[in-house]
Amino acid sequence: MEDQVVCPEYGRQGIGLACTHVAHAVDSGEPVGFFWGDDVDTARPDAWCRACERALRAVPAGQSTEAWFAACDYKVLCVACWDSSKHRLRGPRR
Repeated sequence: MEDQVVCPEYGRQGIGLACTHVAHAVDSGEPVGFFWGDDVDTARPDAWCRACERALRAVPAGQSTEAWFAACDYKVLCVACWDSSKHRLRGPRR
């Protein structure tokens, strides 16, 4: 069964993980950027901000991203908050 959370705004929802910067920007609306991966072991793939994307790109090819993942300090978002964040936080496309 899919993991779920009870969101104060949207009620019972499936989950997605987001880096701490994205999670905090849910409330502030700061356009921190929004990137996401391919793996979907929850209702939404893991998501991260522009700063975490730069850190990920700095990991040498073939090296584990485990330390990067831990540094992102992922938080649980309900799918509705995840979807909203994706649309609001990406910032200008380049």
